[in-house]
Amino acid sequence: MHILVDASNIRKGGGVTHLQEVLRASDFEKYGVERVTVWAPEETLARIGAIPRVVRRSHSLINQGRMQGMIFRRTCLDRLIDSDTDLLWAPGGTYLGNFRPYVTMLRNFLPFEASERDRFKYSVDWARLLYLRYAQAKTFRAANGIIHISQKACDVLNDQLDLEQVPQTVIHHGLSTRFLMPPREQRPFEEFTTSRPVRLLYVSHVNLYKHQDKLIEAVARVRGNGIPIKLNLVGPVVRLAKRRFDAALAKFDQHGEWVHCHGEVSYEDVKDFYQESDICIFMSTCETFGNILLEAMACGLPILCSNRGALPEVHGGAALEVDPEDIDSVAENLELLVRDKALRAKIAARAFARAQTFSWKCCSDKTLQFLVELGSQNHSNY
Repeated sequence: MHILVDASNIRKGGGVTHLQEVLRASDFEKYGVERVTVWAPEETLARIGAIPRVVRRSHSLINQGRMQGMIFRRTCLDRLIDSDTDLLWAPGGTYLGNFRPYVTMLRNFLPFEASERDRFKYSVDWARLLYLRYAQAKTFRAANGIIHISQKACDVLNDQLDLEQVPQTVIHHGLSTRFLMPPREQRPFEEFTTSRPVRLLYVSHVNLYKHQDKLIEAVARVRGNGIPIKLNLVGPVVRLAKRRFDAALAKFDQHGEWVHCHGEVSYEDVKDFYQESDICIFMSTCETFGNILLEAMACGLPILCSNRGALPEVHGGAALEVDPEDIDSVAENLELLVRDKALRAKIAARAFARAQTFSWKCCSDKTLQFLVELGSQNHSNY
């Protein structure tokens, strides 16, 4: 079987990690896959690296930007599909071409959550999300199969669209074993001092639905109670969120004394931040899965986590949940976690055990099995 992967719209973040890890863990021979051709930006192909039976291809349009990549998918891709291709897999969620059969994925349900989408209202990003809602709805309705990365994502999409006739499956992302680090001995509350403060970590791009501004205010309240905390934020700042984020910094930490912004950090280097932290926090209100949450769990960290999206499904009770938009609640629960050494130890142990149930090998096997089954069943009909 020859599978073509249209990853032309996958450039960074969890999408690249997912594709990279699934291909690296794949047992192509077991599932009768002779070749996999991947169309993607050069930077994505570099991350994937050389893998037996995987052919990496790119195009000048893909590498020029998002709009040019859209032109590539609409005008070039179908003409470049090899005649022996049995199945097209579009993990980026959008395919409007004529090749059949194809399988797609819901990677981001932000376009399908009106309340979250409208945080960007009347901006260019809002218009893009509306277009994605149209394009992906069309993609999903015409698909021969859909892979969901969480049950929550499956529920959100099927609540919005009539997909009863489309075969669907839920396949959780996996976890790289290099993140596994048994929980460390928790520091007693009395050991947190100005010279050795609580090291709080949030790894995510700064965006409107990630609520870093609210977190900064909540941490400021806890610090106001005499608890020393240093907040490390890892991830780039999205343009639309910058004004709100900068305002929070100016109001609560004007001189950069306890909020430290590290910008974008590579997938390979982010583990260092987990290792040097005492508590990890995740404040998003719209997550389709939560790779970063899973990585923090694997590093044996106590976790304060949003109760929205697929995050509760991922941590499975191995986190202290909070409404990320309720600043009082965030502050109260953060202080509780800092003060209670036993609670931190219990959460860290549960998180580490839960993280070990996620495997890229399992994810890869289930993905290939689904793709091959649908490709074998449907290709002869086209």
